[in-house]
Amino acid sequence: MTSFPTLMTSFLMRSAIERRDHTAIRDDARSLTYDETYMLALAVARDLRRSGVCVGDRVVLLMSNSTGFCVSFWGVLLAGAVAVPLNPETKRDKLAWIIRDCSPRGLVVDEALFATAVDAARDSDVDVRFVTHRETGFLGTEWIPFDTEAPCDITASAVGPAAIIDRDLAAIIYTSGSTGDPKGVMLTHLNMTTAARSVSHYLGYRKSDVVFCAIPLTFDYGLHQLTMSTLVGATLYIEPGFSQPLFSLSRLVASKATVFPIVPTMVSLIEPLATRYDLTGVRCISSTAAALHAGNIDKLAVMFPNAVIFSMYGLTECHRCTYLDPAQLATRKSSVGKAIPNTRLWVVDADGHRHFHSATGELVIRGSTVMKGYWNNPSKTGEKLRLCPDTHEIVLYTGDTCRLDEEGYLYFVARADDILKVGGQKVAPSEIESVLLTHPAVSQAAVMGTDHPVHGQRPFAFVTLRDPGATDTDALICWCKERLESQAVPTRIVIVSEFIRNQNGKIDRHALRERLLETA
Repeated sequence: MTSFPTLMTSFLMRSAIERRDHTAIRDDARSLTYDETYMLALAVARDLRRSGVCVGDRVVLLMSNSTGFCVSFWGVLLAGAVAVPLNPETKRDKLAWIIRDCSPRGLVVDEALFATAVDAARDSDVDVRFVTHRETGFLGTEWIPFDTEAPCDITASAVGPAAIIDRDLAAIIYTSGSTGDPKGVMLTHLNMTTAARSVSHYLGYRKSDVVFCAIPLTFDYGLHQLTMSTLVGATLYIEPGFSQPLFSLSRLVASKATVFPIVPTMVSLIEPLATRYDLTGVRCISSTAAALHAGNIDKLAVMFPNAVIFSMYGLTECHRCTYLDPAQLATRKSSVGKAIPNTRLWVVDADGHRHFHSATGELVIRGSTVMKGYWNNPSKTGEKLRLCPDTHEIVLYTGDTCRLDEEGYLYFVARADDILKVGGQKVAPSEIESVLLTHPAVSQAAVMGTDHPVHGQRPFAFVTLRDPGATDTDALICWCKERLESQAVPTRIVIVSEFIRNQNGKIDRHALRERLLETA
C-alpha cells in the first residue's frame, strides 16, 4: 500500500513495490535495492519514534554523501518528522546556531562528526537525541545504532509510515548565503513532490537511468537527485564529492552513468581531464546553482557529445523555476529559459507593474514549489512571500533582477545584493563575468564592487587562467574596454591560482571580499 502521491514517502513506497529488486542507491562501499532501502528506512523511522521523535519534530542530518544519508532521509520522513540536511563541513559555531534555531529532536550524524555534533549541541542548550550512522560503532545512553550493513528487524515494517498530509513540512534547508545568518527554507511535501515531478519530467529521467550525483545531497539540487531518481525508479550513484575529479570521472564511467547533474564550477575541473575518458554514455547534463555561461555550454557539448544539456535557474525557496529547452541553446545561450511545468513567472518594475515580456525587474514566482516560509523568521518571510494584487494569492518575490525578452525568455541579471551602483548607474557583475569568460585564456571569473569616493562603487574582478602566464591583467582590462560600457570596465583585475568554494560548490564570495580588502 502506497501513501498519497503528493507525499514524499509515496515515491519510495511505490518504487519498493514496482522496482523491488532494482538498485536504488549506490556509493563506493555498498549497494541497496529499493526493497532494502525501504526496510532500512522503516527501521530508522521506528528507532526515531522510540527515541521520542514525533510528527513535525525536526531531525538534523549531518552526514556526507552516502547510502546512509539517503536511508536516513527517508527514515525521517517515514517517521513524519522534518529533515534538516546540513553539509558535513558545517563548523561548530554555525551548527550550534542552526540547532538553536530549529530545535531538533534528533540528530543523525556520521561517526567521524560525532565530537563536533555533541559540542555544537551542548553550545546550543537544546536537548537533542543522537542517532549514529556508524562503521564500527559505539553506544551511549543517548545513542541509537544504525548501520546499513546490519540486518533489518522484520518488525520494522509493521510500524508503517506516520499519518501526515502534503501541507506538512518535509524538509528545512538552510541557505548558504555568504553574509548574515542562514535562513531555514521550509519545504512541504507538496513543494518537494511538485518540484520532483516537474523537473524530472522535462529532464526526461527514466527508470533505466543511472544518475551520478557528485554535488552535496544537503544542497537542494543534490537532494532532489534522490527524490527524482526514486520517483522514476532509477539508480542513484552517490559520489562523495568532486574534489578529486580524476577519480570521480573514472567512477562516472565505471558506473555507466547516463545522467550527470553539475554546478558550473565543475566544468573547469572536468575540462583538462575529459579526453582521458569515454564520456559518450552520458545522455543528460543539467546545471544549476549559478548561471551557466555560454563558453561553458560549448565546452560541455564537446566533452559530452551525446548529452542533452539543460541550463536552469532557481532558488532554494522554490527549487528550480526556469529551464532552457536544449533546442534553444544554439541561439539563446545566455538565457535561463522559461518557467518549468506547473509554474508561472513575471517581473515587476519599479512601479510594481507586472510584465511577462520585454521588461527588466524583480522576478516573481507563482506555483506549488514556492516555500512555506523561513523557519522562525517571520520578518524575512514577509519580505519574500507577499500578496500579489493581481492574482490575490501569496507569491515569491525573489529579490533577483531579471530580464524578459519579447518572447518571454528569461535572462538573469543579478542577485539583489550583487548589483553595483557605479556613478549612479546600475552594473551587473554577471555581465562583466560573461565578457571575461569569453577571453580564451580565462577559466573562471568573479566580479564584485569596491567602494570609490567619486563613483560610489567600481567593479573589481578576480580570474583564474587556463594556463599560468597565458595573459596579463592589462590585456584583460583592454578586452573588457572593447566589449563593455565604461562604467562596467573593472578598475582592477587580480589573477588567482584558484577560487575557494563554499559547501555547495559555488565560488565563496565572502572569502573573495576578504581578499579584496587585503589587496586594497
